[in-house]
Amino acid sequence: MKIRLIILLLTFQVLNQSCHKTGNKIGKWEIFETVIVNRKEYDDPFREVSLMALFTGPGGKEIPVRGFYAGNNVWKIRFMPDQEGKWKYVARFSDGVLSKKGSLICEASDVPGTIKLYNDNPFWFASNGCDPVILRSFHAGDRFFADTSNFLSGEEWSSKHRSRFLDWLQEKGYNMLSVASHYLNRNAEGRGKGWNTPDLWDSEKKVPRPEEYDRIEKIMNDLAVRKIIVYPFAGFLGKSSDFPVDTADQKLYIDYTLSRLASYWNIVYNVAGPEPTLKGYPYLSYNQIITAGKYISENNAYGHLLSVHTPTGDNLFKDEEWLGFVTMQGPKTTTRRDLYEGLLRNHPEKKGLYAQETLWSGNKYHPVYSMEDIRKNAIVAFMAGAMINFADMNGDSSSGFSGSLNPAEANDGIHNVFHQVMDFFESTGYFRMKPHPECVNNGYCLASPGKVYLVYLENGGSVNIDIKDGNYRLKWINASDLSDIVDGGTTSSGKELTAPAYGSDWFVMLNN
Repeated sequence: MKIRLIILLLTFQVLNQSCHKTGNKIGKWEIFETVIVNRKEYDDPFREVSLMALFTGPGGKEIPVRGFYAGNNVWKIRFMPDQEGKWKYVARFSDGVLSKKGSLICEASDVPGTIKLYNDNPFWFASNGCDPVILRSFHAGDRFFADTSNFLSGEEWSSKHRSRFLDWLQEKGYNMLSVASHYLNRNAEGRGKGWNTPDLWDSEKKVPRPEEYDRIEKIMNDLAVRKIIVYPFAGFLGKSSDFPVDTADQKLYIDYTLSRLASYWNIVYNVAGPEPTLKGYPYLSYNQIITAGKYISENNAYGHLLSVHTPTGDNLFKDEEWLGFVTMQGPKTTTRRDLYEGLLRNHPEKKGLYAQETLWSGNKYHPVYSMEDIRKNAIVAFMAGAMINFADMNGDSSSGFSGSLNPAEANDGIHNVFHQVMDFFESTGYFRMKPHPECVNNGYCLASPGKVYLVYLENGGSVNIDIKDGNYRLKWINASDLSDIVDGGTTSSGKELTAPAYGSDWFVMLNN
């Protein structure tokens, strides 16, 4: 290929979630962006050349970052600093056309940091691994990322409607969204078909579509400002979508997606979904998921947590080293013991658990949940250490309020019940504890043995708690009216602790 005159124009800017700021100062966990205009002609800028940068921070910490082609001779590098102070970087094109040095100053910000496992008790989640957080997740159907109405049904949808939904989401206290048709359009009837959602891969040309990433990033910027975390329901390799199958193409697509989205603090990763290994209807093999999962993990510069959506039943991938948290579909039941045992069996000692499709009110594949079922299921799932992805449906995952995202259609009662349960657990110091079913002869137990025990008695009654030596303050909390707290005095044996005679279900809490 004939090499023409190369003009390199370099600018530096900060992508401060919703706006660009010139200069080299950036808040911690925000996005620093370097723009390079390279007018050298490439037949295939996605494969023919690459742009890499190495960022070196305070204390010598190094983070390699892959740049990306943004179209029209423009290349970009995005970086998310995780330490305050001065960072230096060197950027190079693989064909030697440019070697550029620069620096940035990372300052304090109000961004909480990426979702990690809690350093002191990796059974739970925490912002930056330090500040425990309950992921209050809500499932949104396929229209969320769309920018126009559905051309098949004519249903109206716009950025105005999305903002109205997000206002409702924040008012209710949710901090996480599970979103269908996120990276790729889930082109199936009643799902993503007809919605103009971003479609990041051009299956005919076999290259990424930069303009489609631009669309998704505008919404991601808004979500980051609102402090809302995103779980991509379909993941990188989505069902009923045009994800690349060829190994080399798949790596290109994953690399490109990571180079553009990895610097967002408010995302977690999902290899594939929904149900890539569904019995009788698989669209990926076990080995294909393992291969993709390992590749994403190996190129996960910021350590975003990675999972994979699986069919109802035990999670086949829960013990994989690259898996940071287990995503569960089910158990779908109102038999709380089965719910607890199914979740706990799939919750490894040092990984998080996301009950993604376990409490979907109104979904046709779930039992009919009464208000009491929603409350009790939420309690028991949390006692197994699960973060819950709640839903408000009327049929499939793109129906009802979860499908319309119109707050006027929300069943506010069930959302209030869900958040009352989460508010209670937030007040307990749950992150100090883990499930300890062996400590009780009745109910469900979270404990830090010798320090604190929290036991839930679904039907009241009595419980023996196998406590370590000590004298414990005891209180009873009415699970159906969490403001009703009864002083139980003290115990040094933990034996024959009996709930008050009124009320249906109770918590008992012992503090040494």
